[in-house]
Amino acid sequence: MDSPRPLMRHWRRLRQRLRPEPIATAGAFKAFVEERAWLIAQKCAIDYCRGKTGLASYALFTEKPFLDALDVCRWETFAAVLGDLLIIAEGHLRVHAPADQRLQLRGALASTYSSMLAATPAPSHRKNGWGEAMDEFAARLEAAGTGEPRRALDVADHSAKRLFDTLPIHLNMRRLDEEVVYGAVRFRMVAVSQEMQRRLRGLELAARLLAG
Repeated sequence: MDSPRPLMRHWRRLRQRLRPEPIATAGAFKAFVEERAWLIAQKCAIDYCRGKTGLASYALFTEKPFLDALDVCRWETFAAVLGDLLIIAEGHLRVHAPADQRLQLRGALASTYSSMLAATPAPSHRKNGWGEAMDEFAARLEAAGTGEPRRALDVADHSAKRLFDTLPIHLNMRRLDEEVVYGAVRFRMVAVSQEMQRRLRGLELAARLLAG
């Protein structure tokens, strides 16, 4: 008789996909935004390059100069998307924090961003680390926190521009594709934002972030 274990593993994966766990802890929140930021950065960069170069992509993806440039693009886009997802999260969470603690909540999100980047090995093109990106994000988050909550479409073009500017395809070849690239990032950012809104347990997560 066949072991039921493979079937059980398949069932667990299917259940996780159909009914994913709520995001109520700082650890679950970090894992979610990191995974989704990498997904957007990787998919948008690689899909565009493969689509643009067609059959030549098989050879192109074996060339070290191209792969090095693609690595820069993915890292830079990841850092941008990660920040944008945290800004979206701030908009979802602020209503669950007392008014006099919303500044503290933004500080906790800024610390989350910094700690997540600091925990990753600095890529070769970032010889001085991620300090500049951390400062830029802190300023953007502070500005976002003083206005209306930011939606995915309010922030997606920030990540899209970083992706477009760092794509390892010559500007002359991608110049007319700007809207295509921006559209791909917007689409994925909206999808992740909707998933975030469904899964966040705002009151619990805000309290845990505020508690440090």
